[in-house]
Amino acid sequence: MIKKTSLALSLMAIILFLSLPALSRADNLPPLTGAQTAKKFDEFRKKAGKDFLLPQVFKNHPGVTFILSHAKDLNLTDKQVKRLKVIRRRMLDRSLGQMKKIESLRAAYLKMAGTPQPSPSKIHKDLHAIAWLMAQATADHLTGHLSAAKVLTKAQLAKMSTLK
Repeated sequence: MIKKTSLALSLMAIILFLSLPALSRADNLPPLTGAQTAKKFDEFRKKAGKDFLLPQVFKNHPGVTFILSHAKDLNLTDKQVKRLKVIRRRMLDRSLGQMKKIESLRAAYLKMAGTPQPSPSKIHKDLHAIAWLMAQATADHLTGHLSAAKVLTKAQLAKMSTLK
């Protein structure tokens, strides 16, 4: 009985040990830093205003960039900073991909709508698709803002609400 328990515990420990690298990779994309981040942010900011359906929703929910810009005021730990950078990377990658799709649909729509006899049903279908993607991008981005807030403690959230 003791041998079976001992063997089972040993096997569980080995499985856990072997799975640790995969687990850490699964949730810890390397944060974007330096020039790469700056380039992605520039691209994001150029497109974000027209590609979010309701961008004003972000005013009540500051995102990662705001939080990181106040890291000292909020007394963020190194672990919090790293987690926030991972969230920012995921948000940027997802949002830029969505905006690329929206821009492609928008260009195709404008080309079609500029023809002498555009199809009313095609106009409706294309505008619906563009609006749906814009709403999805907005919802996904807001979810990222909310995820960033979850990294903070209650005291940090209270402090953040006083920052501008």
